[in-house]
Amino acid sequence: MSRYNGMFFCDVDGTILPHGQREISPSFFSLVHEAKDKGYLFCISSGRFHLSLLPLFEQVENEVVFSASNGCRILYQGQELIPNHTIHPTDAEQITTSLLELGAIPLLSGKHAIHLPSASLKMEQDKGYLAKGFTRTFDVFSDIDDEILQITGVCRLNKEAILRESRRAWEDSYHVVTTGRELFDICPTSKGDSLVSISSHFGIPRENTYAFGDDENDIPMLRSAGKGYLMGTAHDNLKKHEFEHCHDLVGSIAAIIEQF
Repeated sequence: MSRYNGMFFCDVDGTILPHGQREISPSFFSLVHEAKDKGYLFCISSGRFHLSLLPLFEQVENEVVFSASNGCRILYQGQELIPNHTIHPTDAEQITTSLLELGAIPLLSGKHAIHLPSASLKMEQDKGYLAKGFTRTFDVFSDIDDEILQITGVCRLNKEAILRESRRAWEDSYHVVTTGRELFDICPTSKGDSLVSISSHFGIPRENTYAFGDDENDIPMLRSAGKGYLMGTAHDNLKKHEFEHCHDLVGSIAAIIEQF
């Protein structure tokens, strides 16, 4: 029998962290503590690289599960909870080459770093993920000494065309999902698969899982949960899915907790 009554799976950007906001609201941390006292566990489920998540959630780092890179790397109290999901090196090299040829910037999320082609460094050097000290550049793919968990395509122009071509080439083998206005991820697993794996690990029944998200990569997670909530700020084309709509994440989760 699980020692937890249930589990909340929460996306970060656009959900816990509204777009344009840089810090997590203190009320969210209070909610994590309250939920823990009532026997509920939180999972921070994000497409982000794991090392970029830890500073945001330092106050509750040992109380939550981190499901990073869309579920490819899952950590709890500093330890790997479930083996990593990886992209085969041959595929990773081909995807990288293809994205460069299509005019996108490939960001390769590994176990130890984000890997960026040297030629793209000047274009990306003002971005936040380079300022954190966990990005490494490479000249040729063989320079990378790391497992590749997922690859993000950064599209300054022609995102729809690049996304369409990437889906044509890779969707039979990998999940290809949008994660932002200029971004899409190519990933060997999904947030939905990670929800199933994590809740199973802790012995939590599916009907006692609740998920909150706002973008295409969140849809598998919302579908896999006992109940999925789509943020009111989500793109209109996602609102065709039959999920509950949520306009205030902290308030909505608090209301669910109070039901128990």
